Amino acid sequence: MRIGPVFLVFTLASLAFGQDGAERAAPATATPPPARSGALEDFLDLVGPVPAAEKPHVERFHEFALDIVGPVPLIGEALGAGLSQWTNSPKEWGQGWGAFGKRYWSNLAYNGIRQGFSYGGSLALREDTRYFSSSRDGAWRRTRHALVSAFTARTMDGRDRFSISNTGGVIAAAGFSSLWGPDSWKGAGNIAENAGLSFASTAVTNVIREFLPDILGRRRRK
Repeated sequence: MRIGPVFLVFTLASLAFGQDGAERAAPATATPPPARSGALEDFLDLVGPVPAAEKPHVERFHEFALDIVGPVPLIGEALGAGLSQWTNSPKEWGQGWGAFGKRYWSNLAYNGIRQGFSYGGSLALREDTRYFSSSRDGAWRRTRHALVSAFTARTMDGRDRFSISNTGGVIAAAGFSSLWGPDSWKGAGNIAENAGLSFASTAVTNVIREFLPDILGRRRRK
């Protein structure tokens, strides 16, 4: 069973769900938030949600490139490979540095296929598959928005709809990975299981993106 970036995702998720569940209210005073370091701002821009009004194609391609070769997938897939090594999944690959390398490159290839299919499909179907923060207040409403966004995309006129490109990218990656994977990855049932894990990890990642600015004390951009 492919673990991929699930280890990184669920570690950060514990922070996201640590919110107190209260709806966000306007600041009581007009005192501006404390200045943040450039490194923190860069990190939040890298993993945080996209402002609702931002849709330039250049930013979309930049995010696509980061989703394949950026620090988040490179580090996340390495952590996922380490967790797979620890759980000996798949067991056919065994242990040792050679097995770790195989798991790591398999995770990177899976992610590359998924992102490539998703990005190409989004251009053809005019879907914006980036994650946009919720325009509503309240922890449950924002969490629901983040979870549903794993299966939706934004159209050019600003509406959200079921995303063919995102869904197709996950299914394509799960199917192709079964070609180089061991026997335990083959068959419709195992492919569906891998696709389900990808959807689940995306949903949790979206929750992290939604609440990460709050956790780090940065005003949410709607």
